[in-house]
Amino acid sequence: MIHIPQIAIKEKPQSPFYDRKTIMETFGICPSTLHKWMNEDGLKFYKINKRVYFKRTDFNEWLEQFKMEK
Repeated sequence: MIHIPQIAIKEKPQSPFYDRKTIMETFGICPSTLHKWMNEDGLKFYKINKRVYFKRTDFNEWLEQFKMEK
């Protein structure tokens, strides 16, 4: 009888932050649009050295302000 070990696949916990690349790919926008959202439209961000991060909850709250009601 052959013993096949079970491999436990651990899911990575989802980060509470987005990076610039994730936002741009998800929404299909260019860096200049994201820059405008950050500096003119009030999108909150965190900057550590040259890296920029967005807290998921902050981003989702910011996005909700553009929700259109019929």
